[in-house]
Amino acid sequence: MWVFTLALVIISLSSPSVAREADSVRARTLTDSLRSYLKQQVVVTGTRNEVRLKDSPVRVEVIGKDRIAATGMTDLGDLLKEQPGLLISGTVRSGVQMNGLGPDYTLILIDGQPVIGRVAGVLDLSRISVGNIERVEIVKGPMSSMFGSEALAGVINIITKRPSDGINGSVMLQGLTRGPLEARVEGGWGSNDLELSGFVNLKSSPAFSLPLDSLSIPYAAFTDGTTQLKAQWKIAKGWTARGWLRLFGSETQGSFVESVAGQIAQNTGSVTQWDASSTVGIEYQSGRARLTVNAYGSTFHERYNFDVKQGDAGSIDDLRRRIGRLYAQYDVQLGAANRLTVGGEMLYDDIEGSRYRDSTGSNPFYRTGVAFAQWEGMPLDWISYVLSARYDGNNVFGDAFSPRFSLLWKPGEHLRVSGSIGTGFKAPDFRQLYVTFSNRLAGAGYDLIGAERLGRTLEPERSLSSDIALRYEDGQRELSSRVSLLYSAELRFFRNDLRNLIEFYYVTSLNGRDVYSYRNISRAFTQGIEANLRLAVAKENGAMYTIMGGYQYLDANDVQVLEAIANGQAGTIAGPLRREDYHGLWGRSRHSGTVRLQYDAPERLWSANIRAQFVGRYGDESLDKNGPVITDPPRKVLDREDEFVAGYVVLNMGGTYTLSIAERRVVIGAGINNLLDRFHPTLIPSLVGRQFYLQLTVPL
Repeated sequence: MWVFTLALVIISLSSPSVAREADSVRARTLTDSLRSYLKQQVVVTGTRNEVRLKDSPVRVEVIGKDRIAATGMTDLGDLLKEQPGLLISGTVRSGVQMNGLGPDYTLILIDGQPVIGRVAGVLDLSRISVGNIERVEIVKGPMSSMFGSEALAGVINIITKRPSDGINGSVMLQGLTRGPLEARVEGGWGSNDLELSGFVNLKSSPAFSLPLDSLSIPYAAFTDGTTQLKAQWKIAKGWTARGWLRLFGSETQGSFVESVAGQIAQNTGSVTQWDASSTVGIEYQSGRARLTVNAYGSTFHERYNFDVKQGDAGSIDDLRRRIGRLYAQYDVQLGAANRLTVGGEMLYDDIEGSRYRDSTGSNPFYRTGVAFAQWEGMPLDWISYVLSARYDGNNVFGDAFSPRFSLLWKPGEHLRVSGSIGTGFKAPDFRQLYVTFSNRLAGAGYDLIGAERLGRTLEPERSLSSDIALRYEDGQRELSSRVSLLYSAELRFFRNDLRNLIEFYYVTSLNGRDVYSYRNISRAFTQGIEANLRLAVAKENGAMYTIMGGYQYLDANDVQVLEAIANGQAGTIAGPLRREDYHGLWGRSRHSGTVRLQYDAPERLWSANIRAQFVGRYGDESLDKNGPVITDPPRKVLDREDEFVAGYVVLNMGGTYTLSIAERRVVIGAGINNLLDRFHPTLIPSLVGRQFYLQLTVPL
């Protein structure tokens, strides 16, 4: 299969200048500074050590703070949906789909520590404000060799800001139609030996409703807040202490909508959430050796209080999740081009609440011991590699060993060829093993029972994944005496072969309600191609035009269904199921892409951008018409045109203007999200139609 990316580049030339040579120097200086920045950019997620992005054998994508500020987006979910190869999914909460795998396969980190609070496998990304983010690092592909379970699809690491020298900070206010009013304050103080920073974010959204045919779809009011405190202290020569504390709380009240089997069900009540997480650590560096020890703890609480009672649990449903983690890492530079990293972890993870009990009636818990090792080598100037492996020993699912090998070849100054192969694993989560939940809403009644409660064993999901990428970086061309061009391009191929994939499935009908549970699928695969292109045009006066585009082709299939089709064992009342009628796994768009065009005026006094996200059609199991097409185990498949959710385009645009008030650079931003007014609450609940926003940022 082959794909191509078509890019249209429009370069606007300025009027003639008297000092052409001076203009040319200014244009070259701007593009040279951009190239220098890109060459020096450092990432940490791919190897858990600092490495220059352009030299990392592990492919890492970066969303920087300037790009975040230019979008007007205020939460992580909205930000990630504009990243090529990432799709936001989830019927109630916003999670991320990566490499064709669902939200529960991607590990979300803040400063290297895991974020907890998944419900139905989805970590709601709208909980995470972008306010104090320095950058977001994304690694696609299994990273279990360094991060363990939940990193089977990849890792998203949110790196928060460090303060500049002296006192600094800002206040941001934003209003969004059909969305929240938001206030954000961040500040800090930095010196050679001590750094202190803080961040507070508050959001409040009123209830509203939107018409859909003859219905009125309600959206509940909510209020939430986030606080983070961060410190770093160089205690003595070679010794550095670090720590941070992050608190989040939210309350949602009113009418709630749930889409089940394409129908709208509604309940009234409240949902409250809060979580607290903290890490403290110390680092000692002596020469080329470094020892890091961190302790991390997090707790997440959630309470539902609904008018309609939910089975035996009644109207109140409580959930509490806790994680404790002790982590140690030692790395040493060996020679000029090699580094050895070894370490270990102890993890404790438990859950309790109305829905969760094990077979003995106790609260389920995981206890895991971890050992890992990594070797980074560069035998030649034009080749480097990383070999890593991790062992997890768990009291519930046993042992897991996860190796990974990544290679970078630099055949020329601008050309990079990278590839990796590795294994990943994902342990069955508490929900899949132990949940007991009854939904009694009219039109959406069902029971969900964990596999362990039914006496069934779930095996950990495992994958063998590979990818190869061809990149052209830091290309530069002088188009005229007044215009220079920076360009880069990438073509990436990936494949994931999965065993024991865990799926949600129908068990039986009991007392007029459908009963669902979880089981392992024997085998499945996702594979595809991703293409990216970036162009930056610099004019002699400092203006910059940037064009970024990305496209992903995805092919995702259940191998068991393919074998049943090949053996003539799959079919409907209309006859045998043909291979050309099977369209792969539910919920995956075969085609998706993003385009971003941005203009930055001289000195960045103003900027404007327009961004488009295309999501191709995808199958929704609630639209299934034929029922099970194979019997062992029973499986509904995407095999009809009327089982697809139609593809759509989301168009966003925004701009900023900077002015000086009392010697302060005040930034005013405005824009429109979802300009085309896409809205379909039963099938695409994350879209609420067209939204306008206005933003004001004032430095302290």
